[in-house]
Amino acid sequence: MPLSTREAPVTRREIPQPTRMPSALTEDTAATDPGQSAIEEAIRVIQRHVDKEARNRWVEHLEVRDLCARQKADLVADLAKLF
Repeated sequence: MPLSTREAPVTRREIPQPTRMPSALTEDTAATDPGQSAIEEAIRVIQRHVDKEARNRWVEHLEVRDLCARQKADLVADLAKLF
């Protein structure tokens, strides 16, 4: 049975990326708190997984709890590689 859709255009809203700090501030932060860079990297990995699935589902917003069990397992495996 074919999928029927309305004749509405699909629009995508770009998700703003966090603003990067100047490199001098990043180096100082890394020197004083090495755990902070690990947290930032973990946030990037989580956001990458959520954004990828949101694009696949053609939705603007998706949360981690909306991922299926397999996608959550992949996310955990990628996070485990960080540490």
